[in-house]
Amino acid sequence: MWRPGEIIIHEKVSKDPAVQGVLEKCPQVPRRYVEDAKATTVSEASHILQSAKTSMLDTIRAGKQVLFLAPAGSQPVDQFTMPDERIVCPNFDRLKLASNGCYYQCDWCYLKLTYRAAFPFITARVQYDRIARRMEKRIANSRSPRIFNSGELADSLALEPLTGAARWFIPWFAERPNAYLFMLTKSDHVDAILDLRHNRHTIIAWSLNNARISRKFEIGAPSLHRRINAAQKAQEAGYPLRLRLDPIVPVEGWKKLYAETIAQVFAKLRPERVTLGTLRFEEAFYNMRHSLFTTGPELPRLMEQMEPMLPPRAQDSTRRPKPGKYSFNRQLRSEIFSFAAEEIRRYSDCRLALCKETAEVWRDVGLEPSRCACVCQLDAADMSGRLQ
Repeated sequence: MWRPGEIIIHEKVSKDPAVQGVLEKCPQVPRRYVEDAKATTVSEASHILQSAKTSMLDTIRAGKQVLFLAPAGSQPVDQFTMPDERIVCPNFDRLKLASNGCYYQCDWCYLKLTYRAAFPFITARVQYDRIARRMEKRIANSRSPRIFNSGELADSLALEPLTGAARWFIPWFAERPNAYLFMLTKSDHVDAILDLRHNRHTIIAWSLNNARISRKFEIGAPSLHRRINAAQKAQEAGYPLRLRLDPIVPVEGWKKLYAETIAQVFAKLRPERVTLGTLRFEEAFYNMRHSLFTTGPELPRLMEQMEPMLPPRAQDSTRRPKPGKYSFNRQLRSEIFSFAAEEIRRYSDCRLALCKETAEVWRDVGLEPSRCACVCQLDAADMSGRLQ
């Protein structure tokens, strides 16, 4: 079980059962208390962060050792909306049980830049009963079933041995006919949830990658073998299983590598859906490609051939046009996804989707962008009103 190097606790939740559980499991870990949840307050209270301010990358690494136990806050649940409607990505409810990443150090993680000046530490929210009441309000105001995504801002299961959040919320969702929990993870921490009554209202998706690629770039995360075994356990326990093969990295010999990976996966797993993705970066991340990576020159070299996925478009008349995400050109992205889809179809007729992609690439791959059956959606989201 991972243990942080330091625990910062908001005084307001010092007696919370989840906080007490974390502290019981980490008796030797230094702990400090703060009076508010401001990022500056937490950072200044952290001895680890105060001793690491030599570069942004040093701060990112140091922040992986600092766990902040926070109140539920004013918005433990909100809605993610893709700002550019030219990208096929449905809205979804975010359940922010944890945020600012996790203790894995995946080199391409988009959350790296959230550490830059704002929140250079891992946050775990407690007060589960209050978070549940917030969700109850959203459920009550909804005419259709809602799915809550706990894996957008952090790994859904990495902190589970410490916080017990999944063990608390899975039975809660099992009792609500109109609500579902979506968990996205690279973790193999499933043993504590296998005996729970879930009523198939918790959907678990594993983020997978080729074993060689994962060993190099997904630093500290469980191996492909361990993830597949964990997913198999969840599958056997009756949880709906979905997968993300993302990012597919077009290194030399990538087709052979990912064909082997897909064969390994489907030898043991029967996912109902798979979402595919490749490397893509926000402009700021792309521009900092020579200073944000720890694994050598391979990723920056690949990024040299990237370009904006879409033509720049001004948000309003006072701002410069934004290029959106950088990725490989359309031809290469379509080749990557078409190959992966063809390999998957050798083993399964599961539903396929592309992550944050253009409608043109969806069509190149033979998928219908107006019906986005991404792993994070309860059913297929109707995108027809947004496609241009």
